Amino acid sequence: MVYQLFNLATSCKVVLCCCVAPLQKAGIVDLIKCHSDDMTLAIGDGANDVSMIQMADVGVGICGQEGRQAVMASDFAMGQFRVLKRLLLVHGHWNYQHISYLVLYNFYCNAVFVLMLFWYILYTAFSTTSALIDWSSVFYSVLYTSLPTIVVSILDKDLSHEILLKYPKLYAAGHRQESYNMPLFWITMLGMLWQSLVLFYIPLFTYRDSTIDIWSMGSLWIIAVVILVNMHFAMDIQRWVVITHFSLWGLISVSMEKMEFRRKEPLA
Repeated sequence: MVYQLFNLATSCKVVLCCCVAPLQKAGIVDLIKCHSDDMTLAIGDGANDVSMIQMADVGVGICGQEGRQAVMASDFAMGQFRVLKRLLLVHGHWNYQHISYLVLYNFYCNAVFVLMLFWYILYTAFSTTSALIDWSSVFYSVLYTSLPTIVVSILDKDLSHEILLKYPKLYAAGHRQESYNMPLFWITMLGMLWQSLVLFYIPLFTYRDSTIDIWSMGSLWIIAVVILVNMHFAMDIQRWVVITHFSLWGLISVSMEKMEFRRKEPLA
């Protein structure tokens, strides 16, 4: 009976449940969560909706004439039902775009840095020598790549709110997983693989017979990674503002100022 109800509900565009008890509302949400991978959203404005709101992945409470019980149990609260249209179509679309790219970019920028260090370990035959000083690896994650991510995740928007409200079907991009999916993830990882090889071996062969030491070469590798990941980030930005320019080009300039070349012994 449960599977028949689930198959019937998922084959319909709209399902209306009349005279449903609060626990039955929560049971319907739980039915969808247990038999599918879809994320559930529950919206209510009264105490009889609390169970449904708590059962759903995302709960929205409306503060109305029936009190604030739904608001207290929800993840998001609002004053009127008409605000839901903008919440879903506009902010829901923006949030999906931001989170999708944020996940891909964080995997990319950290993986390319770690894999470049892995090539160095292979080159030195797993010795205990290090080419990077402590502040370089710390600043890479804390400053050089985190600040642009935060700024762009807040300010970057692929479409204006007027267009998103005018064409509600654009919200379906999240349902189709257009911005984040496994093929896109592995394509990004494959691009990161050959880019890390280029970042490591081109400076290595260029300065192989020079007199700069390994610490200077490590600084050069850090600069190359910072420039690469920020340029990769810049090519995907769709809305440029002053803060975005400052976070990208400013941090690249700061990282280049920290690079030092010292002449002690040849690298190889």
